[in-house]
Amino acid sequence: MENTKKCLLLCINSTHDPIILPHGKEVIIGRSVETKISDKRCSKQQVSLTADKDKSEVLVKQVGQNGSGINGLLMRKGEAYTLQHGDRLEVLLGQYIHTVEFDPAPPDSKAHRGAGVKRSLGENGAAKRKCDSPPATTIPTPSENCIDEKNKPCPEDRWENIDNGNLLIFTSKGVEGRSKIAAYDLDGTLISTKSGRVFPKDTDDWQILHPEVPGKLKELWAAGHKVVLLTNQAGIGRGTLKAGDFKGKVCKVAARLGVPLQVFVSAGKGVYRKPAPGMWNTLIRQKNDGVAVDMKASFYCGDAAGREANWAPKKKKDFSSSDRLFALNVGLRFFTPEEHFLGHRPAPFKLPSFDPADLFTKPPPLCEPSDAAVVSDKQEAVVLVGCQGSGKSFLARSRLVPAGYCHVNRDTLGSWQRCISAADSALASGRSVAIDNTNPDRESRARFLEVARRHGVPCRCFLMGAGPELARHNNRFREFTDSSHVPVSEMVINMFKSKYEEPTTGEGFSAVVKINFIPEFTDPEQEKLYKMYLVEK
Repeated sequence: MENTKKCLLLCINSTHDPIILPHGKEVIIGRSVETKISDKRCSKQQVSLTADKDKSEVLVKQVGQNGSGINGLLMRKGEAYTLQHGDRLEVLLGQYIHTVEFDPAPPDSKAHRGAGVKRSLGENGAAKRKCDSPPATTIPTPSENCIDEKNKPCPEDRWENIDNGNLLIFTSKGVEGRSKIAAYDLDGTLISTKSGRVFPKDTDDWQILHPEVPGKLKELWAAGHKVVLLTNQAGIGRGTLKAGDFKGKVCKVAARLGVPLQVFVSAGKGVYRKPAPGMWNTLIRQKNDGVAVDMKASFYCGDAAGREANWAPKKKKDFSSSDRLFALNVGLRFFTPEEHFLGHRPAPFKLPSFDPADLFTKPPPLCEPSDAAVVSDKQEAVVLVGCQGSGKSFLARSRLVPAGYCHVNRDTLGSWQRCISAADSALASGRSVAIDNTNPDRESRARFLEVARRHGVPCRCFLMGAGPELARHNNRFREFTDSSHVPVSEMVINMFKSKYEEPTTGEGFSAVVKINFIPEFTDPEQEKLYKMYLVEK
């Protein structure tokens, strides 16, 4: 008799419909319209799945180039694993998370979950067998690790490479999952240069910052804290610092500190770099043995605290506020090294004037004047003015294009001459048009005003109200959430500022309307990230 049980692969964020896994037939998923994954790091053929409804199991293999994950563990390419009801498949490690669901659910799924050969992480972060086993192996979930192997110390020092080396993780012998986390920055917090330079001249140019540091860490470890280091090292991503050299330095520092510790190293400029929460999220979701973190009993200590010059006699201004902002983002108590190790009183500090959360708690009106309409019921041309990240494309695509406006954009068309041609054609056909370029000066705007005059239609100017701080934040957010987004440098934003001439009706516009940026989200995780401080200074 045919097995009528259903097997589905469900997206935990419900961004796409369930994927049916037929009995005994291979299904390959990856970057596609079906999964709604557009990340170019994900192959079109990323993961192979074959369901066995009789056993209530799914055989899974990574076939794509970049790492996939199972219950927080990195898969080896081409090696077979067995998933059971409720297990998590991460199409890319830590991202695009799905669960395997059988309907009806097997009655003994909890009893047999994790019954296969246990696996640990190798030096490259992949799962490796501890003993001989069949080719396919059942993987325990983090919650079950918490039950079966809670607080089991790491048997040996190990390094892991996550997300193509954007994140490096060192776990020393004796580290175990704990609910209390004592987290620290590295440079300027636990160590300083022996040479007195701001940046070390080599990987041996370091010393313990304060004599009290090793003793304090040992005291915290003995009191039940897990000691964690979170450090930005963009030089690794730029190629100015060799990953192998820095790994050697970390091992030496760990030996000098004398306590088991876990070190997270952000090697690039993505979501792992403080103040963004990537390192912390990886720690609490995947690298704490399933033990829930007690946020009230945990803390973070760092020297990038936003302190002004002379916060103490002859002390320079902090180079940034990234450590303090990181603690605010993830909800940790924050201390400077002087407060934590030396018992100093908190020093004055200054937070950035722009707080992205204010856009949600104190949203401005969309238009100024408030009675202005974004969409006109008559044919018109609209010239948008604003730097990269000010919300021009968001406004055009969310408000104007749905109302029938032709969207003209230089990033798509390649030149202002083609933009003129596209606007001319749209107006000739009776359509309204929205010119979505930066248009900083009178000269760039005059071209489109002339096209509108030729067709006898009014031309309004939409001046984007987002300042440089908001634009920087929006650009950084897009870098974190859209792999196809080209990063916008500070030089590009400054170039817009240098060319900018405030638009007026004297140029020929029928009206100049200020458009304030008001973010809208359907994904709660993206909204949560957007509300955080993402720019370091």
